Amino acid sequence: MSSTKKLIEIDDKALAILEKEAKKQKRSLKNYLEFTLENIALRFSEPSEEYKAMMDDMLDRIDKGEIDFIPVEEVRKKYDI
Repeated sequence: MSSTKKLIEIDDKALAILEKEAKKQKRSLKNYLEFTLENIALRFSEPSEEYKAMMDDMLDRIDKGEIDFIPVEEVRKKYDI
C-alpha cells in the first residue's frame, strides 16, 4: 500500500490530549494518528461487497416474509424498559 506524507498543524492542547491517548494504547503519537485517521477514513468508505450481499439477502428475506420483527414497544414492555 502506498502512502503520502502530509504536514499538519494541531493545537497544542489537542496534541497533548492525543499524546496521552497514544501512551494509553502503547503507541507512538505518529502511529496513533495514522491508525486513527485510517479508521475514520474507512468509516467513510463504501460498504464491502460481503456486507452488501448480506444486506441484499436480508432484504430479500424480509420481502418473502421469512423474518419476523417485534415492535420496539413490545420489547420495552417485555423488559420493563
